[in-house]
Amino acid sequence: MFKKILVPVDGSEESKKGLLIVRSLADNCQAAEVTLLFVLAPVALLAATIPGDERYLSAIPEILVFRQKEGQEVLEAAEEVFAGSSAAIDTIMEEGHAAGVILEMAKKGGYDLIVLGSRGLSRVVGFLLGSVSDAVVHHANCPVLIAR
Repeated sequence: MFKKILVPVDGSEESKKGLLIVRSLADNCQAAEVTLLFVLAPVALLAATIPGDERYLSAIPEILVFRQKEGQEVLEAAEEVFAGSSAAIDTIMEEGHAAGVILEMAKKGGYDLIVLGSRGLSRVVGFLLGSVSDAVVHHANCPVLIAR
């Protein structure tokens, strides 16, 4: 039924629940393709959350390196969930606003399903920009499964 599944991950418990659901779906679908996606917050958003003091702003490159490393670790842990699965697994890290990146990737990639957690790790960003899962549910061009 679902051949191409997009799974945004952030390391949250809800995200991990989504991975388990997708593993089950992938095991029951012949030739399923699963793309694990980690979205880095844009530099401008990161800068907006740091006080204007030059000492803080000069730390942004180090913070970005840390976030990229964290993203890679989240993707590697997510990929481990599919060890032994027949599904083809791809991992991608993108920078941008999470909902926009997810929606664009789903549309351009021709995904049959998006699976994401109901609540991610970034509650401050969610407060400022709105819930990622809410935006994805309302604007996706394919079915969306929200893991709780």
